[in-house]
Amino acid sequence: MAKHAMGDERTASALLEEHLPRVYRFALRMTRDAHAAEEVAQEALLRAWRQRRRLRNHASLRPWLFQIAANVWRDRLRRDKRAAPYQHGCEELAAPTTWSPEQAMSDAEEARLAVAAMDSLPARQREVLYLHAVEELTIAEIAAVLQITTDATKASLSLARQRMRVVLKDVFQERFGG
Repeated sequence: MAKHAMGDERTASALLEEHLPRVYRFALRMTRDAHAAEEVAQEALLRAWRQRRRLRNHASLRPWLFQIAANVWRDRLRRDKRAAPYQHGCEELAAPTTWSPEQAMSDAEEARLAVAAMDSLPARQREVLYLHAVEELTIAEIAAVLQITTDATKASLSLARQRMRVVLKDVFQERFGG
């Protein structure tokens, strides 16, 4: 059914459009630049549209789109031979709250600190952690997206978690005691 859905232009267009925000957020984590992320996301969806009949299983659409986006970014890096500067804030990742203004400020600060800690990670660890924690991909899906082994994925995830614990340790001890 999914293969047929991606073959139907209207359905395929709707499915790809539905995934655009997630692909953009993934691209933003990789590029660290809103404009570059928009270009990567758009190019990824364009490539996906052109290759839509190759998708065999609808359940693998999201990892497939992330893999295309990662490839688009790698292609751009190879072409440009430089990384884009960090130009976005954490507002894209902070969940809206309906608590008190003090709680909202506290939540925003936590999100800012988490984003800063994540940004301090090496690129591979940052990508793996984002795909696992935010996009909820499995280890196998992440490995496919990033074109690395599952062992390398597990190792990168473990190192990313360790580094995040170290970076955020003082913050959480101060806030929650310990």
